[in-house]
Amino acid sequence: MNSNRTEISTLLVGGGPELGDLLAALSTRSKLLHLTITACIDLGPSPRHMTLDHARQVGVPVVGTHLDDLPADCRPDLAVVTTGGGEVVRAVRDRLPADTPVLTAKHLPLLQGVIRLVEENRALRMDSFRLKETRLRLNQFVETAALAIYIKDTDLRFRKVNRHALRMFGVQEEDIVGRRNFAVFGGQAARWLQQVEQETLRTRRTLHATGTLQVRGQDVHVQVTLFPIIENGLVEGLYGLVEDMTELFESEQRRQQVDVQLNETQKYLREVLENSRDIIFLVDPDGRVLSFNRGAENSLGYTGEEVEGRPGRNLYRDPSLFDRMLETALKDHHATRYEVDFRSKDERPVVCDVSMTLIDGPDGKPLEIVCLCRDITTRLRLKNDLIRSERLAAVGQMAAGVAHEINNPLAVIDTIAGLVEETLDDEGKNLDPASRDLMLEAMHRLHAQVQRVTAITHSLLGFVRKAEPGIRELDLHELLEECLYVMGTEIRRAGARVERIFDRKIPRFNSDPMLLEQVFVNLIKNALDAMNEVPDRESVLALTTNLSTESVIIRVQDNGVGIPPGDRDKIFNLFHTTKPAGTGTGLGLAIVHDILYRLGGTIRVASEPGEWTRFVVELPLQPPAPLRPDPSISNITPPRPGSGPRTGG
Repeated sequence: MNSNRTEISTLLVGGGPELGDLLAALSTRSKLLHLTITACIDLGPSPRHMTLDHARQVGVPVVGTHLDDLPADCRPDLAVVTTGGGEVVRAVRDRLPADTPVLTAKHLPLLQGVIRLVEENRALRMDSFRLKETRLRLNQFVETAALAIYIKDTDLRFRKVNRHALRMFGVQEEDIVGRRNFAVFGGQAARWLQQVEQETLRTRRTLHATGTLQVRGQDVHVQVTLFPIIENGLVEGLYGLVEDMTELFESEQRRQQVDVQLNETQKYLREVLENSRDIIFLVDPDGRVLSFNRGAENSLGYTGEEVEGRPGRNLYRDPSLFDRMLETALKDHHATRYEVDFRSKDERPVVCDVSMTLIDGPDGKPLEIVCLCRDITTRLRLKNDLIRSERLAAVGQMAAGVAHEINNPLAVIDTIAGLVEETLDDEGKNLDPASRDLMLEAMHRLHAQVQRVTAITHSLLGFVRKAEPGIRELDLHELLEECLYVMGTEIRRAGARVERIFDRKIPRFNSDPMLLEQVFVNLIKNALDAMNEVPDRESVLALTTNLSTESVIIRVQDNGVGIPPGDRDKIFNLFHTTKPAGTGTGLGLAIVHDILYRLGGTIRVASEPGEWTRFVVELPLQPPAPLRPDPSISNITPPRPGSGPRTGG
C-alpha cells in the first residue's frame, strides 16, 4: 500500500450480482471511504455488460472480463475478490505485488460493516448540523415572532421571555425572569393561566386555551398554546405561546351583534312576508316553488307542503305566461304583469297583479325570484258591479221614460173603452143581446187590462223613483192565483198543467203585495221558459205552500231543462242569464233576490239538470220594521245564495 496517497486505489475482481452490488456501494461512497476504483474485472458468466457498463459510467480506468486484461503495471493499494474460488484468489495474488492486501469473499461482511459505519457517521454529522440549524432558527423565531413566547420550569417560574412577550406584558426582562404569574398578571387571570400550565405538566400533552389576562390594568383577550418540555422521559418545563386576540375578540363581538340585528331583521321580514295578505312565494331559477306564505295559502287554498318543490307554472291558469315572466325576470331582473288569472284549489277565480324580482347570490348568479302578487279579484268584482249598476240605472231611466210614454196611450184607450160602454148603454137595445153582452164583457176586460198595465208602469216608476213599499195585509193564496191569472196566456201557450198544493192554515199576514206579485210572476215566467226548452215532455208547474213557526214557505217547481251546477251560484247576479241572446236580460232573479231581501225573506234553488228546478221562497209573517235598505241604492251587498242541496227545499 502506498501510504503517501490520500486515496486508496482499489481493484475489484468477481462475477455476478455480488460484484455489481459491491461496485455500486463503493462508487457512491468513494469520497466517504477515500478510495478510488482503478480496475474492475467481471469473471462471471455472460451477460456481464451491466456491471461493466456501470464501471465505465463511474469512470473506472480498467474494465475487463479476464485477469489478462490487467496491465502489467497495475499496482492497487487494495484488491477485493468477491468470488469464492481459491484459484481466482491465487491468480490475483500472482499478478499483484506481494504486499498488496487482498480481501476475499469471507471478508465482505467486514467491508460492508465498514460501509455502514461510515454511512451512520455521516448521518450523525448531518443530524448534528441540522440540530444546530434548527436551534438557531428556533432562537431566531422566538426572538422575532409576533407572538409572546416564554419558557418556564416545573415550578412555573419564567426562565426565558422573548421581546414580543415583554412588550405585551409591559415588563422588563429582569422584572419577570424567575418569577410566577402573580407578579405579572392580576389574581384571577394569574390563577387561570397557572391552572392551564399545571394541566400541561400533569398530562404531558399540548394544550390550547382562551382567556383574559390583565395587563397594565386592561383586559387582553388571549389564546394560549402550551408545550411540555420532555428530556430523557422527564418533564423539564414548558413552552408557552400567547397570541393577543383582543382585536379579533372585539371584531367577533361586533359580528355577533350584527348577526343578532340581522337575525332580528330577517325574523321581522319573515313575519311581515308570512303574515302579509298578499300572495308571496319564491321560486328558484328553474321555476320551482321554494316557499309559500300564509297569504298565498289563504287566497289560493293550497298549503305550503302541496306546492313547495313543484313548478310555479302550475299556479297560473296559463302556465306559458309564467314561463314568459320568469324568462323576463332572469334577463331583466324584473317582470310585471297585470290581471293574471291564478288556479286556486277550489277553482275560484283569483286575479292578481304580479311582480317578479330576481335576487342574485354572492357569486352574481341568479339565486331566487320573489313573486309578489296583489289579489285584485274583489276590486275587479266591485268594478264590474259598478258597471252593472250604471247599466241598471240607465235601464231604469229608460224604463221610466217608456212607462211614462205608455201611460198616455193607455189613458186614450181607457177613455175610448168608456165611450164604447156609454154607447152600448144608449144604443145597445138596437144590437143583438148576445153581441151586446160580448162587447160589454170585452170592454170590462179592456178596462181590467188597462188597469193592469197602468199598475205595472206605476211600479216601474216607483222602482226608479225609489217609492216606499206598500205594506198591508194580504192573502197569500189569492196573491198566487192573481199571478197565475196574469200569466194565464203564457201558461196556456206553453200547454202547462198547474198543480196547487196549498196549506189552508196559512193566515193573512203583512207584506207588500205588489212586490210579491213581481217576485212570483218572475219565478213563474222563468219556469215556463225552462219547460218550453223540453217540448217533448208534458209541462207541469207545481206551486206548494207551507206554514212554519214564524214564516211561510212557497215552492215554485217545474220539470224543465234544469240549471247547470256551474250556474247555480251566479243566477242571482245582475245581468247573468242562461237564456239565448235576445230572450233574457239577467235582471229578473237579481230583482227577485233584492225584493225578498228587503222584505226579510230568502230564496234558494235546487235543480237536477235536464229534470227539474225548484225555487224555495221563505217570507216572514211580519216583515222587518223598517224594511231593509234597497241594495240597488245602498252600500250593503246582501249575500247571494249558493246552490242548495239537490233534493233540498
